[in-house]
Amino acid sequence: MDSDPLQPLVLMPLTGCLVSALSALAILLRAPSELSNRLAAALVGGAAWWSFCQVLWTVAPDAATAYFWHHASTPGWTFIGPLSVHLLSRHVGAARDVGPLLGPLYGIAGVFALIGLGTPWLHGDPVETPFGWGFVAGPGHVWNLAFTFGCLIPAHVLVLRRVGSEPSPALRQQIWLVTVGIAGPFLLAGAFAGILPLMGIQLPRLGAFSFSIFGVSIAWAYYRYGFSVLADGAFSREILETLPSGLALVGLDGRTLSGNERMSQLLGIDHGDLPGFDISAALSVSVLSPPRELRGHECALADAQGGELAISLSSSLLLDKQDLPIGVVVVVRDLRELVELRKHLITSGRLAAVGELAAGIAHEINNPMAFVRANLSQLEQHWTTLGERLADNERRCAGGVDLIDEGRDLITECVDGVERTVHIVRDVKDFAHGGNEERTWLDLNDILARVLRVAGPQIACEVRVECEFGEIPKVLGAASELQQVFLNLVVNASQAIAGPGRIGVETLEEGGAVLVRISDDGCGIPPEDCDRIFDPFYTTKPVGMGTGLGLAISFQILESHEAEIRLDSAPGTGTVFEIRFPIGTPLTPTRASRRPSG
Repeated sequence: MDSDPLQPLVLMPLTGCLVSALSALAILLRAPSELSNRLAAALVGGAAWWSFCQVLWTVAPDAATAYFWHHASTPGWTFIGPLSVHLLSRHVGAARDVGPLLGPLYGIAGVFALIGLGTPWLHGDPVETPFGWGFVAGPGHVWNLAFTFGCLIPAHVLVLRRVGSEPSPALRQQIWLVTVGIAGPFLLAGAFAGILPLMGIQLPRLGAFSFSIFGVSIAWAYYRYGFSVLADGAFSREILETLPSGLALVGLDGRTLSGNERMSQLLGIDHGDLPGFDISAALSVSVLSPPRELRGHECALADAQGGELAISLSSSLLLDKQDLPIGVVVVVRDLRELVELRKHLITSGRLAAVGELAAGIAHEINNPMAFVRANLSQLEQHWTTLGERLADNERRCAGGVDLIDEGRDLITECVDGVERTVHIVRDVKDFAHGGNEERTWLDLNDILARVLRVAGPQIACEVRVECEFGEIPKVLGAASELQQVFLNLVVNASQAIAGPGRIGVETLEEGGAVLVRISDDGCGIPPEDCDRIFDPFYTTKPVGMGTGLGLAISFQILESHEAEIRLDSAPGTGTVFEIRFPIGTPLTPTRASRRPSG
């Protein structure tokens, strides 16, 4: 057939082909991993293929060529029904209900596609018209048309029901836009490519061109609203920007490839300066030498102003399809408020412990002060008598030397009692001191001896304390914080013993670490409680006897000292707490071990 390729009617399917193809590509590239995007791209891409074939059959030189391209277009329009149902069901939240029907619907559409490709059952012989080639409807055309209508009408009913329940004005507007974007092409395609050919009326085929409206509607939604209601993957950027944590993709060279606004804020830089920023130099730990994964690792982040932030760092390897690392995804959580809260919690726990010890300390102070007072009174009488006799010039009176010697002994006891009082007061003062002092090199034997003096009033007289202090190197730490840990363990050991018993305190050097073991032969801890005793507010003591904060605070203190605490306990056999301190290692906070055994 003679036909002018430049006739205006050819420009319409050509324009539809280009618009649909570009729209499908834009939708797919927006979020290629999202199923909704792939479905929308397939629907618009099918229309692009349909329009492309229409251009070729319109300008075909003969009936055979037109017939070939018309049949070749079949896959572009036979799957419109199932794709629309699949897409719209996800849009209205009915994917689970519609899911069982999708397999049969795609199967039926596939059968129609095969029939249309290989037989004249859907479309018969070509017909010459003034605007190109038309085609006679085949006997199966009405069934294909009914199938497509049967898919699209229920899907649109679901969408229209969603409009009434959608609270967001922006989403309601998009729902109408999507409805028109699918319903408009559906009606035009149904009329010009379906109903009119059945009636023997040959008009220009506008069905394929009309589906470019659908692609444009989604592209317009991206431009107008910043997202598409169909392409749920478009929300990924918005979700990342609303996260309270900083998130960045870091290349193997340590420089940031991309990240969210929160990461820029934590680093103290403009968001535009984040790509290419050397974030590995800002972290106090390395996640790239070698690339590794971390979970909630507490460390520090240096900001652009020279300050340091306490953070929790998590990292995940980003691998290619060959399982080779191409970068690390880093998530940074600001711990400044948590650190301040932890300090207050430690201080509160320390003050609570001091309150519990106050009665025993008062009793301990009263004992030496009582005999100091009595001895001084007696000493006063002796020396008064001695003074009277010396005044009478009885320099060698009988018993004078004995009185002087006894006075010397009394004075010695007074001095000893005063020294005991001074030690107790000093130890309590050190223990009650705030926990923000500088870390220094400490002798744990001295700290444990001090703790046992403070805890003495809390330990029953029938409980013996056995100490075995070995020769150990000093460790780096905060004295008042470690005193709090040891005091809490010693007091807990005492409370676990009903009647006569034993508390053991041992120090030794083993395997490049300093070990402190505090044991008792008390009631022990049930296995179901061993994993929970370090949790805040968890206690096995009766109501009113404990807050459940002692061991939780102790765990946090040991964690900040890079120390491990291990528990070995069983009901009826007693309990052993073993604390392992690193030797000569700069303190970098890590997760302390809390592995119970036994």
